[in-house]
Amino acid sequence: MVILTHHTGEPHSILGAQVAATYLTRRLNIPSMVVGVKRGFSRDRLLEFLDEYYRKQEKIICFSHLCGRKDLVDLIGLLKERGFRTVLGGPQAAQDFAGEDDVDGYPLRFKGLKGVVDLAFSGPIDFLTHDDLVRHQGCLRFPWKRDIFLEADWSNLYVFLDKVERLTVKVAQVFNVIGCPYAKKRRVLPLDPPGFLGEGGFSSNVETWGCTFCDVARDKGFHGYVDDAALRAQIRSLPEEDGRKITFEMIDELPLGSLGRILKDVDEEGILLSRVDLVCRVNDINSHEGLLHDVLSLAESKGIRIMFSSIGFESFSDKILRNFNKGITTADIVKCVTILRGMKEKFKDTLLYRIGEGANHGFIHPTPWDTNDTAAETERNIGIYQLFDDILPEHSIPLIIHHASYLGDWIREIESKTDIRFKRDGTWIEWWAPLTPPLGNHISLPGTGKEAS
Repeated sequence: MVILTHHTGEPHSILGAQVAATYLTRRLNIPSMVVGVKRGFSRDRLLEFLDEYYRKQEKIICFSHLCGRKDLVDLIGLLKERGFRTVLGGPQAAQDFAGEDDVDGYPLRFKGLKGVVDLAFSGPIDFLTHDDLVRHQGCLRFPWKRDIFLEADWSNLYVFLDKVERLTVKVAQVFNVIGCPYAKKRRVLPLDPPGFLGEGGFSSNVETWGCTFCDVARDKGFHGYVDDAALRAQIRSLPEEDGRKITFEMIDELPLGSLGRILKDVDEEGILLSRVDLVCRVNDINSHEGLLHDVLSLAESKGIRIMFSSIGFESFSDKILRNFNKGITTADIVKCVTILRGMKEKFKDTLLYRIGEGANHGFIHPTPWDTNDTAAETERNIGIYQLFDDILPEHSIPLIIHHASYLGDWIREIESKTDIRFKRDGTWIEWWAPLTPPLGNHISLPGTGKEAS
């Protein structure tokens, strides 16, 4: 069986899809391969490959990690028409299957993939049975837990542009936690009025666990740390290059509390590491400056590099950070950058965090809350603290609102209280292009029954 997924072509793993393929192969005796589909792929040649691959076997095909790509959504429908049984797994599979509420009243809303997907599967792959895979119709949702199947065949990854090519993984991933630790914190957040509502705008309260824009945190939540033995087993199974394990990202946005212990544990087993990549929250660095120093000192003594490959700064305006529910301020960001710069002076070759060293830190722009004041604040902070030197990516990323994120709820509230509508681009909401009635924007003010022109 083939599992199709989004891929850039860079030599990094797709952990969820590779774990799923390994489970299907080793536990359900269904030989499976992962094919990462690049943007701009040849659809005709991919269909030729699939026709040949499935020539002598049942036509069941899986999709995972669509990454909002409309071309992959269209491909699901095309394969359904060609007689394939289509299966969707991975982040937001259940929500993408179901679509948004009240699509009859709001025809621009995402209608879901019910018409083209036979089985949507949400949760750990451990729960999936052979009978589910070949017969079940509809959506299966199973709860996440700490003790899950985490084996991965790292050689089982291919990419496709106009032909299938094996991809040698240079950067792998291992689970230290299941979900996002920040997603366990519930908050009712008052969102500021967006600029597109004009003077008749109103604030909204949104219930959120974690960042308002994060659809993955909403889908998975937080379910604790994996067992130490399971973590070491993942590291032990990684490929080696020049006698050391290849670079891996440790999936844990608050990693500093456990990283030192992990480095010691694998060292005691005689496992040599090359580099550990961290996707990390600002407050973890700020709260554990001493721990970070100790971790870097230990790593330096073992010839291991530590890279903060992505830190979730996201904005340099307090107003926008608040609407993202990041739980940090610009002062926190400045403190974090100051700590990293100080550590870099001491651990020059061990610590990597700079954009020029391969890091790619979060910077979301534009957003619905941009104003002249937020622009001035952002430019001032970037200039004063010289963030172009080591922090800012070459390009910012516009705010992406997935239909199943907390901000998706916010957009639907705006649609229900005003005459403004938003187009959908696949699973994403085009918040930047609000559609207003032909005679102007008439906003129904909440609780008044009156309109503001």
